Amino acid sequence: MWNEGSTIGTAAFFADFVPTDVTKFSLTNNETFKDQVTKANVWLSEQRDILLVACETVEFKVRSGGYVDLQRTTYKESRSERTYIAYGLRLWVRSSGKQEGKPGPQLCYYNIIPSISYSSESEDQLSAMNRFNATCQQKPFPGRVVSIETLKSKLHGGSGIDADRTVSRERGEEKTRYIMIMRIYFEKGATELPPRGTVGFKDFIPQHGQTHTEAVGQVSFWLQQGSLRGYQVTNIQTVPVKEKSGEATSNLSIRSTYTEHSNSNTYYIKILRIYYVKYEGFAPPPDAYLTSKAFYPTYSEVYETASSMRSRIGAWIATTGVKLISIETVPTRVGHSEERRLGYEAMRTHNHSDRCETWEYIVWVYIDGEYAEPPANVIRPPPRHVKEVDDCAIL
Repeated sequence: MWNEGSTIGTAAFFADFVPTDVTKFSLTNNETFKDQVTKANVWLSEQRDILLVACETVEFKVRSGGYVDLQRTTYKESRSERTYIAYGLRLWVRSSGKQEGKPGPQLCYYNIIPSISYSSESEDQLSAMNRFNATCQQKPFPGRVVSIETLKSKLHGGSGIDADRTVSRERGEEKTRYIMIMRIYFEKGATELPPRGTVGFKDFIPQHGQTHTEAVGQVSFWLQQGSLRGYQVTNIQTVPVKEKSGEATSNLSIRSTYTEHSNSNTYYIKILRIYYVKYEGFAPPPDAYLTSKAFYPTYSEVYETASSMRSRIGAWIATTGVKLISIETVPTRVGHSEERRLGYEAMRTHNHSDRCETWEYIVWVYIDGEYAEPPANVIRPPPRHVKEVDDCAIL
């Protein structure tokens, strides 16, 4: 029951929901994230016989005129000019393989926001999640846990934290402070009675020079040792964590606030965070054998569109018949020192304080079990990944 999104043999695809008619002059007057979930639920109610695989918040660049071009698979952040970023909801769904005419599921979500102190140490992410679990002892979940994610939100001085704000103004020359919040997505009505349970996460910190695929192997080995027996994996996420001299990365990975500087480079390590849930009264599934597959936007004079990329991903999943655990979209810098060497596999990156930056969307598919690539005459292999671009090209 809890692994409905892992149906085998049907294509998976995404649908995006973003704020429309974005105003850059009063950011708080734009649509909220709750508005995006409402739009998603309307769309889901119009679909038939589909299952939710994953939910995630995705960053999109706001174009001139206040619109978001959902076909772009790359974007540029300026160093000296303002870049406006919209935070949209991306749903990953797939067919149930049945023809029952059943309407699609409905979503709700909950934001876990660490308590912030401006005079002493703030609550860390692990403590904030434990606090959420304590409240769940008194009341059940509103439904099945689909996905959990960690995302950054700008701190606006004494004006408080607005986790549902969907538009942010970024500028390379400005010092910016962020808070890391967690968002849990639930599928309402997945069971006759609301389930009770607890959620958690485990961080895997890559060794120097280790690739994303190698880090996934490290997670898989941990799972095979039975370390998570009794729990169900909901999803895996690549989370950038600011590195800080003299402090252990294990402590940094759960820190709830950090600052991105304007006068010096800010260095990040990408950790793999595995989220899990334990439901009361439901038997957990067997231990997963975790593998992964990356999809990048192809380039031939121009970058591939999101629709084309979505079709390639769906065709590959349907053809290989893999059992999905989760899917994530990772905005990834292009052309920096580590990315120039390892491309999208790089697990270290840094924010340049004195240059514009180019980003591309990498989609990581997480799979339960090994898989074989389809023959070239069935699915043509993509062109070589482009690791370098002109950082000041208009994207």
